[in-house]
Amino acid sequence: MAHDGRSGTRKQSLSFERAGRAVLMVDLVESVRLIEQDEAGAVSRWLDLVHHIDDGILPKCNGRLVKSLGDGLLLDFDTVRQASTAAFDIQRACTDQNKNKPGNQHFLLRMGIEISDVFDDERDIYGHGVNLAARLMKLAGPGEIVISANAQDQLVSSLDADIEDLGECYVKNVKNPIRAYRIGPAGPDPVIR
Repeated sequence: MAHDGRSGTRKQSLSFERAGRAVLMVDLVESVRLIEQDEAGAVSRWLDLVHHIDDGILPKCNGRLVKSLGDGLLLDFDTVRQASTAAFDIQRACTDQNKNKPGNQHFLLRMGIEISDVFDDERDIYGHGVNLAARLMKLAGPGEIVISANAQDQLVSSLDADIEDLGECYVKNVKNPIRAYRIGPAGPDPVIR
């Protein structure tokens, strides 16, 4: 947005660009309950995790913290592989942070990944891909990562992971069902707890 000095209003700038990005949405499950139990402790732990993600994980995966959503994050990457690697690393960091905490204080994250052209204006990203990443995240259970068919197509040969086909899923405000997949590190259980 550019400021129009004459009228005192802001007008839309046409300088934002459309680019292909892998979008990763992250949500802290049951954040309201966690904050109600121990507001200062939960907020402090969340901020520690966010700083670790921003300073430690994203640089290794060529990712960007687009914005913090209070109890969630909007991240973007050049490739689905980078987004998936970051998602696994974030889940591991969350699991490590849960050590020595009682079960009712554990942080569990759910995530959604979509690859799409998005509009990027340096402060935020916009578009159908961002919305789909949020809808895919809502399909994920605690500790799970759900990706679209578009994202899965780019991972099959390049990621050492377990992939489970969830089939065609109906999601809020999307006319047609979308094919979704649950992914996790290779092993007997794709969910990190």
